[in-house]
Amino acid sequence: MAKRNALQLLFVLLALDLSFSAFGNRAYGAEIWLKPGGDVSMTAADVAPGDVVVIANGDWHDTEFVFAGMRGTVEAPITIRAEQPGKVLLHGRSSFQLSGRHVTVKGLMFNNSTGTKEVFQFRTAADELAENCRLSDCIFVAGTALSSEGESKWVSIYGHRNRMDHCYLIGKKNQGATVVVWARDGLGQHRIDHNHFGFRLFLGKNGAETLRIGTSETSNVCCQTVVEHNLFHRCNGEAEVISNKCSENIYRGNVFRECSGALTLRHGDRCQVQGNVFLGNGARGTAGVRVIGSGHEITNNYFEGLRGDAERAAICLMNGIVNGLANGYQQVRDLVVANNTLIDCKVSFEIGVGSSTEKPAAAEGVFHHNLVAPGKWEMARVHSRDHKLNWENNRVVDKSNRFSVEWGFECVEIQMERSDDLLIRPVQISQLESGDESEVSTDIDGVPRGHRGLVGCDDPSGPLKAWPAVASTGPTWKGYPALEREP
Repeated sequence: MAKRNALQLLFVLLALDLSFSAFGNRAYGAEIWLKPGGDVSMTAADVAPGDVVVIANGDWHDTEFVFAGMRGTVEAPITIRAEQPGKVLLHGRSSFQLSGRHVTVKGLMFNNSTGTKEVFQFRTAADELAENCRLSDCIFVAGTALSSEGESKWVSIYGHRNRMDHCYLIGKKNQGATVVVWARDGLGQHRIDHNHFGFRLFLGKNGAETLRIGTSETSNVCCQTVVEHNLFHRCNGEAEVISNKCSENIYRGNVFRECSGALTLRHGDRCQVQGNVFLGNGARGTAGVRVIGSGHEITNNYFEGLRGDAERAAICLMNGIVNGLANGYQQVRDLVVANNTLIDCKVSFEIGVGSSTEKPAAAEGVFHHNLVAPGKWEMARVHSRDHKLNWENNRVVDKSNRFSVEWGFECVEIQMERSDDLLIRPVQISQLESGDESEVSTDIDGVPRGHRGLVGCDDPSGPLKAWPAVASTGPTWKGYPALEREP
């Protein structure tokens, strides 16, 4: 027994010796400084769990940061940070690559990036990806001098369970999505939250999404990425502000303000669009949600003042191709559109957009417990009469009774007022009651519904959430530059 214990102790000492040797015989938790002109390529042999890498203040031109195979842990993550947030400026061809585990990068400002196809990558090679890593409190900005030529992505998210939060991205002019999640079997489960996506000018062609998750080849990949509590403001690059191209992603609690484009479920199935706010403010082409594919749920969303139609309607259902390819226009099936509120939108529902001999497959699903106040606008347009949509327990605020016969909407008078959070909310519960209960158990504020039979996204009996949720988005450090140089 004594001999075995002695051997075990020897093995432990050897392991400790090798561990210290790998990191230069120093303890974990060291502070490592990087200064302009020095080496900015590091591996696991250079950085230990718990270390803090500090990037010195100043202007870094055409610098390629590479942190490969980092070995942070849950208990001792690695931090790579600016000496002072916002005072480390990466210009020109500067880029950042990261692979390994449990690393947080924060406080950097990427300014007028040019000549690099991927400014920040959660990988250092095709098979060297990041896992449980985080990009936080960073700014990506393009100035007026940036050429619109070429194609680039500002943030490319590879790997597994990574997070991008509290970043500010504004002014991208050239082709290429601002942020891309690269979906792959067995990888995903990322989180994109509390970011401020500032204005993006109209490009005039495809390839200018603010956020794209997946590609046309990954429609069957279950990425399971969560996009929540972000602000999208005047993201006008193209018709798709968000392009979903894989399955089982969640979009919740986001604010889309004056965005001339839609949250588009282009490829993939079983995605959830929950509790988002779409504020058009009467701006041209402002849109809501466009739906293609099966098993999607559109619940508890608020749409107001949108002026788009067809593919840019508040809720647009596309026609599909019978037995089409996975990367084509899949039929809308098993759709649930429930407990949404739509106010003053040019077209609340577009049904069967794209209907033709090539796309004859009409939508199938159910609309229930929705509340529509169209004002002078159309509530619905139907391009395909072959749809199999059930309309149950929906209400429309319409004194003229225009929509009750064809759509089965009950016309009601509901007192509604604009609240302190800028949303128009109903005042009395009794005016919202319907015959049957909804399976949607919470309202747009995330509060359990006291009355499951109410129509619309809001239960007036519950507490309010601060909408639009602007204060919590963007960098958490104070005094970051006011960069909203909108045209």
